[in-house]
Amino acid sequence: MKKWMFALLSMLLIVILTSCTSDEPVPVVEEELKEGYIYLYYVNGNTFELEHEQYKVPANSSEAKRVAMILEYMMHGTPGDQTNIMSSALTMIQSSYDEDHNLVKITVNSANNLNDEYVEVLTKEAITKTLCQLDYVNTIQLEIYDSSTMLEGTRFERYDAASFVNAEEVGGFLQKGTITIYFANETGDRLLEYGKSVEITNNVSLEQIVMESLITGPLREGYGQTIPEGTTLKRISIKDGTCYVDLSGDFNAPLDTCKDYVTIYSIVNSLCELPTISKVQFLIDGQKQEFYRESYPMDGIFEFQEGLIEENEEDKE
Repeated sequence: MKKWMFALLSMLLIVILTSCTSDEPVPVVEEELKEGYIYLYYVNGNTFELEHEQYKVPANSSEAKRVAMILEYMMHGTPGDQTNIMSSALTMIQSSYDEDHNLVKITVNSANNLNDEYVEVLTKEAITKTLCQLDYVNTIQLEIYDSSTMLEGTRFERYDAASFVNAEEVGGFLQKGTITIYFANETGDRLLEYGKSVEITNNVSLEQIVMESLITGPLREGYGQTIPEGTTLKRISIKDGTCYVDLSGDFNAPLDTCKDYVTIYSIVNSLCELPTISKVQFLIDGQKQEFYRESYPMDGIFEFQEGLIEENEEDKE
């Protein structure tokens, strides 16, 4: 009896499948997106798959504030009333929005108990697919910091709307290495050498990595921030050994953690550590500026200053 019923059900299933078969693939139809909404993607902790829900973008907020609110909900909310494990793969440290380049910059810590590379890739995909729906976002830059390593290795990755057509192929770093950059000492009157391990992708230059690392600031105690919060790198280029650094006007903001000359030479010395750079020229919003914060001359050409570097305590030992 059971065998007969099984055979009957099998025949019925074949008829149903045959009647549904066609030469054209059946499209996956998503629910109609409401006006003012985007698809907010997240990683479902039960299925370990990328899922989404509709999310209403705040209307009465700045573009930077909208991006921050979306990221906060993506990482710490419970989209779809499901278990969201994105923050278990990447812990967000800070984020910013560069309106001049339609770029969202996010610093994250990849040290976690999940230790699942696949979920980490899905998390990057969720962030990218969500934010790139916004008209004012073209690119996502992730600075991925790993607090579990002795060198506090950091890598930079950039994604856009077309990056995750095939998530399995994401990656392909060209090289790994350590850059030497300089932050302020505890009194803010000298420079401290800071070694940072990085992985370099094919669309981010070393000089850009140096500047982005300085803007992010130190991730270890004993080092002081040298670049004012909100400063963005508008453009950077090298010609005949001179690096031209174009920064936003926020660079002129007051900073209590160091002297003005320490800010200038944290950039100069860090860039001059690269083999292709021997001098640095500053621009602010595309123009030369005579003085930095109306006190320190900054319209000339700057070279490496070894006399400003304070010896690290571990080096003394």
